[in-house]
Amino acid sequence: MVSFEFADEHEEFRKTLQGFSERVLLPGYRERASSTVFPFDINRKLGELGVLGIGLPEQYGGTGHEDPILLGLATETLAYGDVNMAGIPVQIGLSGSQLALAAEEVRERYLPPLIAGEETIAIALTEPSSGSDAAGLRTTATTVQGGWRLNGEKTAISWAMNATVALVYAREGGTTRASGVSCFVVPLEAPGVTRHHMPGMGCLPLGWGSIHFDDVFVPHSHLVGEEGRGFTSAMNHFDFSRAALGLLCLGAAKQSLEEAAIYAQQRLAFGRPIADNQGVSFQLAEHATYLEGARWTCYRALWLRETGRSHTALASMSKWWAPVVAKNAIEAAMRIHGNLGYSVEFPLQQRFRDVMAYLIADGTAEIQKKIIAKDIFNRGTVSL
Repeated sequence: MVSFEFADEHEEFRKTLQGFSERVLLPGYRERASSTVFPFDINRKLGELGVLGIGLPEQYGGTGHEDPILLGLATETLAYGDVNMAGIPVQIGLSGSQLALAAEEVRERYLPPLIAGEETIAIALTEPSSGSDAAGLRTTATTVQGGWRLNGEKTAISWAMNATVALVYAREGGTTRASGVSCFVVPLEAPGVTRHHMPGMGCLPLGWGSIHFDDVFVPHSHLVGEEGRGFTSAMNHFDFSRAALGLLCLGAAKQSLEEAAIYAQQRLAFGRPIADNQGVSFQLAEHATYLEGARWTCYRALWLRETGRSHTALASMSKWWAPVVAKNAIEAAMRIHGNLGYSVEFPLQQRFRDVMAYLIADGTAEIQKKIIAKDIFNRGTVSL
Protein backbone atom coordinates (compact mmCIF):
# COMPACT_ATOMS: atom_id res chain seq x y z
CA MET A 1 0.00 0.00 0.00
CA VAL A 2 1.30 3.47 -0.86
CA SER A 3 2.26 5.57 2.17
CA PHE A 4 2.89 9.31 2.27
CA GLU A 5 4.15 9.31 5.85
CA PHE A 6 7.65 10.41 6.74
CA ALA A 7 9.85 8.25 8.94
CA ASP A 8 9.66 9.06 12.66
CA GLU A 9 13.22 10.37 12.77
CA HIS A 10 12.51 12.62 9.80
CA GLU A 11 9.40 14.01 11.45
CA GLU A 12 11.25 14.69 14.70
CA PHE A 13 13.99 16.51 12.82
CA ARG A 14 11.38 18.54 10.93
CA LYS A 15 9.75 19.62 14.20
CA THR A 16 13.10 20.77 15.55
CA LEU A 17 13.78 22.79 12.43
CA GLN A 18 10.24 24.19 12.45
CA GLY A 19 10.84 25.68 15.87
CA PHE A 20 14.19 27.09 14.78
CA SER A 21 12.63 28.53 11.63
CA GLU A 22 9.88 30.28 13.56
CA ARG A 23 11.97 31.52 16.51
CA VAL A 24 15.29 32.37 14.87
CA LEU A 25 14.94 32.72 11.11
CA LEU A 26 11.57 34.39 10.51
CA PRO A 27 11.99 37.42 12.83
CA GLY A 28 15.26 38.49 11.16
CA TYR A 29 14.54 37.40 7.58
CA ARG A 30 13.71 40.79 6.10
CA GLU A 31 16.76 42.48 7.62
CA ARG A 32 19.13 39.71 6.54
CA ALA A 33 17.64 39.54 3.07
CA SER A 34 18.22 43.25 2.44
CA SER A 35 21.94 42.96 3.24
CA THR A 36 24.83 41.66 1.14
CA VAL A 37 26.59 40.41 4.29
CA PHE A 38 26.52 36.62 4.62
CA PRO A 39 25.17 35.69 8.10
CA PHE A 40 27.82 33.30 9.38
CA ASP A 41 26.15 33.34 12.80
CA ILE A 42 23.08 31.66 11.29
CA ASN A 43 25.30 29.36 9.25
CA ARG A 44 27.06 28.13 12.40
CA LYS A 45 23.70 27.52 14.10
CA LEU A 46 22.65 25.38 11.13
CA GLY A 47 25.88 23.46 11.56
CA GLU A 48 25.11 22.89 15.25
CA LEU A 49 21.67 21.55 14.30
CA GLY A 50 23.28 19.00 11.98
CA VAL A 51 21.58 20.45 8.90
CA LEU A 52 24.78 20.96 6.91
CA GLY A 53 26.04 17.39 7.16
CA ILE A 54 23.09 15.61 5.57
CA GLY A 55 24.41 12.90 3.28
CA LEU A 56 28.09 13.64 3.96
CA PRO A 57 30.74 11.33 5.50
CA GLU A 58 30.44 10.68 9.24
CA GLN A 59 34.16 11.04 9.84
CA TYR A 60 33.90 14.75 8.97
CA GLY A 61 30.72 15.41 10.96
CA GLY A 62 28.06 14.34 8.47
CA THR A 63 25.18 11.87 8.72
CA GLY A 64 27.16 9.23 6.83
CA HIS A 65 24.70 8.36 4.07
CA GLU A 66 22.75 10.14 1.39
CA ASP A 67 19.27 11.05 2.65
CA PRO A 68 17.34 12.93 -0.05
CA ILE A 69 14.06 13.02 1.89
CA LEU A 70 15.70 14.52 4.97
CA LEU A 71 17.43 17.16 2.85
CA GLY A 72 14.11 18.05 1.25
CA LEU A 73 12.36 18.35 4.62
CA ALA A 74 15.15 20.51 5.99
CA THR A 75 15.10 22.83 3.00
CA GLU A 76 11.33 23.20 2.93
CA THR A 77 11.06 23.81 6.67
CA LEU A 78 13.88 26.35 6.89
CA ALA A 79 12.36 28.27 3.97
CA TYR A 80 9.28 29.06 6.08
CA GLY A 81 11.57 31.36 8.02
CA ASP A 82 14.24 32.41 5.52
CA VAL A 83 14.38 31.30 1.91
CA ASN A 84 18.04 32.31 1.57
CA MET A 85 19.24 30.36 4.60
CA ALA A 86 17.21 27.37 3.43
CA GLY A 87 19.48 27.10 0.38
CA ILE A 88 22.58 26.49 2.51
CA PRO A 89 22.08 22.74 3.15
CA VAL A 90 21.45 22.23 -0.56
CA GLN A 91 24.66 24.05 -1.50
CA ILE A 92 26.73 22.20 1.11
CA GLY A 93 25.16 18.85 0.20
CA LEU A 94 25.72 19.40 -3.52
CA SER A 95 29.32 20.54 -3.18
CA GLY A 96 30.22 18.32 -0.22
CA SER A 97 29.17 15.15 -2.02
CA GLN A 98 31.63 16.07 -4.77
CA LEU A 99 34.36 17.08 -2.32
CA ALA A 100 34.04 13.60 -0.83
CA LEU A 101 35.59 12.31 -4.07
CA ALA A 102 38.74 14.41 -3.61
CA ALA A 103 42.05 13.46 -1.99
CA GLU A 104 42.12 12.89 1.77
CA GLU A 105 44.04 16.09 2.49
CA VAL A 106 41.39 18.12 0.64
CA ARG A 107 38.53 16.37 2.43
CA GLU A 108 40.21 16.92 5.80
CA ARG A 109 40.77 20.61 5.07
CA TYR A 110 37.35 21.59 3.78
CA LEU A 111 34.57 19.18 4.78
CA PRO A 112 34.68 19.68 8.59
CA PRO A 113 34.42 23.52 8.49
CA LEU A 114 31.72 23.33 5.81
CA ILE A 115 29.63 20.90 7.84
CA ALA A 116 30.18 22.95 11.01
CA GLY A 117 29.05 26.15 9.27
CA GLU A 118 32.41 27.89 9.68
CA GLU A 119 33.10 28.27 5.95
CA THR A 120 31.21 28.25 2.65
CA ILE A 121 31.95 26.90 -0.82
CA ALA A 122 31.03 28.13 -4.30
CA ILE A 123 30.17 26.00 -7.32
CA ALA A 124 31.86 27.69 -10.29
CA LEU A 125 30.22 26.24 -13.40
CA THR A 126 28.29 29.01 -15.16
CA GLU A 127 30.17 31.26 -17.61
CA PRO A 128 29.24 34.40 -19.58
CA SER A 129 28.79 32.37 -22.78
CA SER A 130 27.51 29.14 -21.21
CA GLY A 131 24.65 29.52 -18.76
CA SER A 132 21.98 26.97 -19.57
CA ASP A 133 24.44 25.36 -22.00
CA ALA A 134 26.79 24.37 -19.18
CA ALA A 135 28.66 21.86 -21.36
CA GLY A 136 29.79 24.79 -23.53
CA LEU A 137 32.11 26.14 -20.83
CA ARG A 138 35.42 27.64 -22.01
CA THR A 139 37.56 27.84 -18.87
CA THR A 140 40.70 25.83 -19.59
CA ALA A 141 42.85 23.52 -17.48
CA THR A 142 46.34 23.20 -18.98
CA THR A 143 48.54 20.39 -17.69
CA VAL A 144 51.79 21.58 -16.09
CA GLN A 145 54.31 19.97 -13.78
CA GLY A 146 52.57 19.05 -10.54
CA GLY A 147 49.04 19.89 -11.69
CA TRP A 148 47.18 22.36 -13.91
CA ARG A 149 46.89 26.06 -14.74
CA LEU A 150 43.34 27.44 -14.92
CA ASN A 151 42.30 30.36 -17.11
CA GLY A 152 38.79 31.71 -17.63
CA GLU A 153 35.81 33.42 -16.07
CA LYS A 154 32.80 32.17 -14.12
CA THR A 155 29.75 34.37 -13.67
CA ALA A 156 26.51 34.49 -11.65
CA ILE A 157 28.12 32.30 -9.00
CA SER A 158 26.29 32.01 -5.68
CA TRP A 159 28.54 32.51 -2.63
CA ALA A 160 31.33 33.88 -4.83
CA MET A 161 31.92 36.73 -2.39
CA ASN A 162 31.86 34.80 0.89
CA ALA A 163 33.28 31.38 -0.02
CA THR A 164 36.65 30.10 1.10
CA VAL A 165 36.96 27.71 -1.82
CA ALA A 166 35.23 26.85 -5.08
CA LEU A 167 34.57 23.76 -7.15
CA VAL A 168 35.76 24.96 -10.55
CA TYR A 169 34.88 23.17 -13.78
CA ALA A 170 37.40 23.55 -16.60
CA ARG A 171 38.24 21.67 -19.78
CA GLU A 172 41.39 20.29 -21.29
CA GLY A 173 42.45 22.16 -24.43
CA GLY A 174 41.06 20.72 -27.64
CA THR A 175 38.03 19.05 -26.04
CA THR A 176 34.38 19.92 -26.65
CA ARG A 177 31.10 19.65 -24.81
CA ALA A 178 31.00 17.37 -21.75
CA SER A 179 34.14 15.44 -22.66
CA GLY A 180 37.40 16.64 -21.16
CA VAL A 181 35.79 18.67 -18.34
CA SER A 182 37.30 18.16 -14.89
CA CYS A 183 36.38 19.50 -11.46
CA PHE A 184 39.03 21.21 -9.30
CA VAL A 185 39.07 22.46 -5.72
CA VAL A 186 40.40 26.02 -5.86
CA PRO A 187 41.01 28.22 -2.77
CA LEU A 188 39.62 31.64 -3.65
CA GLU A 189 42.57 33.43 -2.08
CA ALA A 190 44.99 31.68 -4.46
CA PRO A 191 47.24 33.89 -6.65
CA GLY A 192 45.49 34.76 -9.90
CA VAL A 193 41.93 34.56 -8.53
CA THR A 194 39.84 37.74 -8.50
CA ARG A 195 36.20 38.21 -7.56
CA HIS A 196 33.62 40.86 -8.45
CA HIS A 197 30.25 41.37 -6.79
CA MET A 198 27.15 41.18 -9.02
CA PRO A 199 24.21 42.00 -6.71
CA GLY A 200 20.82 40.97 -8.07
CA MET A 201 17.23 41.89 -7.23
CA GLY A 202 17.11 39.20 -4.54
CA CYS A 203 19.19 36.59 -2.69
CA LEU A 204 21.57 39.37 -1.62
CA PRO A 205 23.21 37.55 1.34
CA LEU A 206 24.33 34.71 -0.93
CA GLY A 207 27.10 36.84 -2.45
CA TRP A 208 26.34 36.48 -6.15
CA GLY A 209 29.38 37.37 -8.25
CA SER A 210 31.93 36.57 -10.93
CA ILE A 211 35.26 34.79 -10.45
CA HIS A 212 38.23 35.25 -12.78
CA PHE A 213 41.12 32.77 -13.07
CA ASP A 214 44.37 34.08 -14.48
CA ASP A 215 46.94 31.28 -14.74
CA VAL A 216 45.84 29.84 -11.38
CA PHE A 217 47.86 26.80 -10.32
CA VAL A 218 45.96 23.75 -9.04
CA PRO A 219 47.94 20.75 -7.70
CA HIS A 220 47.12 17.14 -8.60
CA SER A 221 45.67 16.58 -5.12
CA HIS A 222 42.90 19.12 -5.82
CA LEU A 223 41.29 17.17 -8.66
CA VAL A 224 37.78 15.93 -7.77
CA GLY A 225 36.96 12.44 -9.01
CA GLU A 226 38.23 11.31 -12.39
CA GLU A 227 39.99 13.63 -14.78
CA GLY A 228 37.74 14.52 -17.72
CA ARG A 229 34.53 13.35 -16.01
CA GLY A 230 33.72 16.36 -13.87
CA PHE A 231 30.72 17.50 -15.91
CA THR A 232 29.00 14.11 -15.76
CA SER A 233 29.48 13.97 -11.99
CA ALA A 234 28.07 17.48 -11.56
CA MET A 235 24.94 16.73 -13.59
CA ASN A 236 24.25 13.63 -11.48
CA HIS A 237 24.37 15.70 -8.32
CA PHE A 238 22.20 18.45 -9.80
CA ASP A 239 19.42 15.87 -10.20
CA PHE A 240 19.64 15.53 -6.43
CA SER A 241 19.42 19.25 -5.72
CA ARG A 242 16.68 20.34 -8.11
CA ALA A 243 13.82 18.84 -6.14
CA ALA A 244 15.21 20.29 -2.91
CA LEU A 245 15.32 23.75 -4.50
CA GLY A 246 11.72 23.30 -5.56
CA LEU A 247 10.78 22.60 -1.94
CA LEU A 248 12.74 25.66 -0.85
CA CYS A 249 10.51 27.85 -3.00
CA LEU A 250 7.35 26.09 -1.84
CA GLY A 251 8.28 26.54 1.83
CA ALA A 252 8.55 30.29 1.34
CA ALA A 253 5.24 30.33 -0.52
CA LYS A 254 3.46 28.33 2.19
CA GLN A 255 4.53 30.86 4.82
CA SER A 256 3.28 33.68 2.58
CA LEU A 257 -0.14 32.07 2.07
CA GLU A 258 -0.50 31.48 5.80
CA GLU A 259 0.26 35.16 6.44
CA ALA A 260 -2.31 36.10 3.80
CA ALA A 261 -4.95 33.84 5.37
CA ILE A 262 -4.46 35.46 8.79
CA TYR A 263 -4.58 38.95 7.29
CA ALA A 264 -7.71 38.16 5.26
CA GLN A 265 -9.58 37.18 8.43
CA GLN A 266 -8.50 40.36 10.25
CA ARG A 267 -8.85 42.95 7.48
CA LEU A 268 -12.32 44.44 7.25
CA ALA A 269 -13.86 45.93 4.12
CA PHE A 270 -17.46 47.12 3.97
CA GLY A 271 -17.88 45.86 7.52
CA ARG A 272 -16.81 42.26 6.87
CA PRO A 273 -13.50 40.33 6.77
CA ILE A 274 -12.17 40.20 3.23
CA ALA A 275 -11.86 36.42 3.74
CA ASP A 276 -15.64 36.29 3.22
CA ASN A 277 -15.15 37.34 -0.40
CA GLN A 278 -14.65 34.52 -2.89
CA GLY A 279 -12.20 36.71 -4.76
CA VAL A 280 -9.90 36.29 -1.75
CA SER A 281 -10.82 32.86 -0.36
CA PHE A 282 -10.75 31.14 -3.75
CA GLN A 283 -7.27 32.49 -4.42
CA LEU A 284 -6.04 30.94 -1.19
CA ALA A 285 -7.76 27.64 -2.01
CA GLU A 286 -6.34 27.50 -5.53
CA HIS A 287 -2.77 28.31 -4.58
CA ALA A 288 -2.84 25.90 -1.62
CA THR A 289 -3.84 23.18 -4.09
CA TYR A 290 -1.02 24.04 -6.49
CA LEU A 291 1.49 24.06 -3.62
CA GLU A 292 0.36 20.63 -2.49
CA GLY A 293 0.65 19.16 -5.98
CA ALA A 294 4.10 20.63 -6.57
CA ARG A 295 5.26 19.55 -3.10
CA TRP A 296 4.55 15.89 -3.72
CA THR A 297 6.15 16.06 -7.14
CA CYS A 298 9.35 17.17 -5.40
CA TYR A 299 9.16 14.50 -2.71
CA ARG A 300 8.50 11.77 -5.25
CA ALA A 301 11.63 12.82 -7.12
CA LEU A 302 13.63 12.60 -3.86
CA TRP A 303 12.05 9.23 -3.05
CA LEU A 304 13.07 7.89 -6.46
CA ARG A 305 16.60 9.12 -5.78
CA GLU A 306 16.60 7.38 -2.40
CA THR A 307 15.44 4.08 -3.91
CA GLY A 308 18.00 4.22 -6.70
CA ARG A 309 15.51 4.71 -9.53
CA SER A 310 15.60 7.04 -12.50
CA HIS A 311 14.50 10.50 -11.40
CA THR A 312 16.03 12.99 -13.85
CA ALA A 313 12.73 13.90 -15.53
CA LEU A 314 10.84 14.26 -12.24
CA ALA A 315 13.68 16.34 -10.79
CA SER A 316 13.34 18.66 -13.80
CA MET A 317 9.58 18.85 -13.26
CA SER A 318 10.27 19.84 -9.65
CA LYS A 319 12.77 22.48 -10.71
CA TRP A 320 10.67 24.30 -13.32
CA TRP A 321 7.17 23.95 -11.89
CA ALA A 322 7.63 24.46 -8.14
CA PRO A 323 9.31 27.91 -8.42
CA VAL A 324 6.54 29.08 -10.76
CA VAL A 325 3.84 27.79 -8.39
CA ALA A 326 5.62 29.44 -5.45
CA LYS A 327 6.14 32.76 -7.22
CA ASN A 328 2.45 32.91 -8.21
CA ALA A 329 1.33 32.07 -4.65
CA ILE A 330 3.52 34.77 -3.11
CA GLU A 331 2.23 37.29 -5.65
CA ALA A 332 -1.36 36.39 -4.69
CA ALA A 333 -0.47 36.83 -1.01
CA MET A 334 0.95 40.27 -1.80
CA ARG A 335 -2.26 41.30 -3.57
CA ILE A 336 -4.40 40.06 -0.70
CA HIS A 337 -2.36 42.29 1.62
CA GLY A 338 -2.97 45.27 -0.68
CA ASN A 339 -0.50 48.12 -0.24
CA LEU A 340 1.05 46.36 2.76
CA GLY A 341 2.10 43.51 0.51
CA TYR A 342 4.17 45.91 -1.56
CA SER A 343 5.68 47.58 1.48
CA VAL A 344 9.31 46.88 2.41
CA GLU A 345 8.12 46.69 6.02
CA PHE A 346 6.58 43.29 5.24
CA PRO A 347 8.49 40.18 4.08
CA LEU A 348 6.25 39.33 1.12
CA GLN A 349 7.98 41.56 -1.44
CA GLN A 350 11.35 40.18 -0.29
CA ARG A 351 10.25 36.56 -0.67
CA PHE A 352 8.89 37.34 -4.12
CA ARG A 353 12.29 38.66 -5.27
CA ASP A 354 14.25 35.87 -3.60
CA VAL A 355 12.10 33.10 -5.09
CA MET A 356 12.28 34.72 -8.53
CA ALA A 357 15.97 33.78 -8.64
CA TYR A 358 15.06 30.10 -8.84
CA LEU A 359 13.19 30.62 -12.09
CA ILE A 360 16.71 30.92 -13.52
CA ALA A 361 19.23 29.41 -11.08
CA ASP A 362 20.36 25.81 -11.69
CA GLY A 363 18.58 25.62 -15.03
CA THR A 364 15.69 27.60 -16.50
CA ALA A 365 12.21 26.19 -17.09
CA GLU A 366 13.01 25.87 -20.78
CA ILE A 367 16.03 23.67 -20.09
CA GLN A 368 14.05 21.52 -17.64
CA LYS A 369 11.23 21.06 -20.15
CA LYS A 370 13.76 20.00 -22.77
CA ILE A 371 15.04 17.31 -20.39
CA ILE A 372 11.48 16.14 -19.67
CA ALA A 373 10.56 16.02 -23.36
CA LYS A 374 13.71 14.02 -24.15
CA ASP A 375 12.71 11.49 -21.50
CA ILE A 376 9.20 11.22 -22.98
CA PHE A 377 10.56 10.61 -26.48
CA ASN A 378 13.14 8.07 -25.26
CA ARG A 379 10.65 6.13 -23.14
CA GLY A 380 7.68 6.51 -25.46
CA THR A 381 5.46 7.29 -22.47
CA VAL A 382 4.68 10.12 -20.07
CA SER A 383 4.19 7.77 -17.11
CA LEU A 384 6.86 7.99 -14.40
